[in-house]
Amino acid sequence: MSNPTDHATRVSHMLSQLDEAASRFTARLERAGERAEQAESGWTPAQMAAHVAMVNDNFTSVIDGSAGVATEAAADFAERPWQEVATAIPEKFEAPSRFTPPPSISAGEAVGLVRDSAARLREALAGLSAEHGAKCFTNRLVGTVTVYQAGEWAIAHIIRHNQQAKRALGD
Repeated sequence: MSNPTDHATRVSHMLSQLDEAASRFTARLERAGERAEQAESGWTPAQMAAHVAMVNDNFTSVIDGSAGVATEAAADFAERPWQEVATAIPEKFEAPSRFTPPPSISAGEAVGLVRDSAARLREALAGLSAEHGAKCFTNRLVGTVTVYQAGEWAIAHIIRHNQQAKRALGD
């Protein structure tokens, strides 16, 4: 993806999707109020949001380069369409312990965490260069993907947990 127009379009699209996904999730939590702090089983919607914020920060470190995991793509690497990558993500799996939310968190705290982490993610995406976006890293769930796809994955992750929160809240 060396064409600057393609790069600019891709980043612009991700920024728009990120803004929408984060806004929807935080609005859901705000509407739910204290109900977001309760769950019949598993994580509360507020805990889901805290988890999303932790994962957003991880994706941010990949996108801004501070994680140091992205390398030049192999000569024979071909980026797969995001939908193909997404199908490799299991419906259910246990989050690594470093992404486990605190046992209790208020809806207001959770909203703040998502907003702050989404702002950092947005800043990283806005500053992404075409050269860094085309670099790759390998993840045990999805295999080898580009840094661009880390942005797409981050957005899909927010959407996924917003949908879970929606079901948990009975919305």
